[in-house]
Amino acid sequence: MSVKIAVIADDLTGSNDTGVQFAKKGLKTGVIIDINSLSKGLKKIDVLVIDTESRFDSRDVAYEKVSKAASILKKNNVSYIYKKLDSTLRGNIGGEIEATLKASNSKLAIVVPALPQNGRTTIGSIHMVNNIPLEKTEIAKDPITPVKHSYIPEIISQQTNKKIGTINLQTVLKGPKYIKNEIRSLRKRGIEIVVIDAINDNNLVDIAKSIKLLDEKVVIVGSAGLAEFLPEVLQLSDNRKEREGSVIIIAGSVSDITRKQINYATKELDIDVIDINIDKVFEDWSSEKIRILELVKESIKSNKDVIIRSAKSRKQVEYARKIGLKKGLNNYEVSEKIAQFLGEIGKEICKSLEIKGLMLTGGDIAIKTAKLMEATGTIIGDEILPAIPYGYFISKQFGDIPIVTKAGAFGPENTIIKVIEFLKKG
Repeated sequence: MSVKIAVIADDLTGSNDTGVQFAKKGLKTGVIIDINSLSKGLKKIDVLVIDTESRFDSRDVAYEKVSKAASILKKNNVSYIYKKLDSTLRGNIGGEIEATLKASNSKLAIVVPALPQNGRTTIGSIHMVNNIPLEKTEIAKDPITPVKHSYIPEIISQQTNKKIGTINLQTVLKGPKYIKNEIRSLRKRGIEIVVIDAINDNNLVDIAKSIKLLDEKVVIVGSAGLAEFLPEVLQLSDNRKEREGSVIIIAGSVSDITRKQINYATKELDIDVIDINIDKVFEDWSSEKIRILELVKESIKSNKDVIIRSAKSRKQVEYARKIGLKKGLNNYEVSEKIAQFLGEIGKEICKSLEIKGLMLTGGDIAIKTAKLMEATGTIIGDEILPAIPYGYFISKQFGDIPIVTKAGAFGPENTIIKVIEFLKKG
């Protein structure tokens, strides 16, 4: 097998909705419903999804089915096992987690059932649907597999005696390293199953990153929610398409360091610089945006990279503030208006033009652009230079465009050149 990660699900719809999270990231994904066919034709599969059809079985029957699947995966040295859960926690949750742990010879299961995009969230280990605890939803009245509790450890402990620990949202919000450290602390106390809170996609990304930081074999347990972010975080595949086009730098920072970086880049590279017309930004926003986009198009046609900047000197910064003052705007409001304008430029470029990557320098520009692209967070891929990362926005429409962010006052003089070289290498 060439399988990089395997999913064990308890029904076919769950198999498919989790499998598609990997498939849409470019990973070859196969779903099988007959465990006896595991060894047939799977050498070219990146992700194997096994449907055990065990949701409505007794605890013991479900245990045996999952144990058999996990044992085969262990024999074939599959690196990661993802035990797929129903996002409303129906089925043989505890028994199937225990079976997967034992058969795979793993000592730790990380349980994250949240699926925020569908209203499934976990706070204080209480699982909710649209902010209503499970036990108070229609799931509690399910005719076959009613869920009578909302506290996840209580649900799991109905079918296993393994020690269960929890990690609350406050820890999750601190980031991957804090989550990892808390997991290690729980492990020292003999905990084998760790339930982690999550209320949004950013939480899921950070939890996935914390799992990657662990130095022991882990069974990952979750719904389709966490699965969506594993391909990038676990680096299962270089699955984003190779992009053509120019590198676009949007410089909204008024820092002297950023100006020096731009000046250095223009001396060393054949690169186009487009300065925004401050008067037009305040007087004729739409026509100025059209003008800049047309100039960018011409540069791309000529295979040239582009820098779009808000100010080329301190004098221009002061000029913008004076115009703003005449309009009744304070310095903050002037900066916000310019950042909004540049953010819209960034979105329109990504929407309508084929580019190699986008660099955003200045925190206000970066966040404006992210929000306009309806990004809920970022997937961090690498660090080009210290404190200058590249990655991708978590965005349905723009999630395949490489993004580099840089604080205005960060980086050596050749920063822009290094970023362009990095993005050009693909």
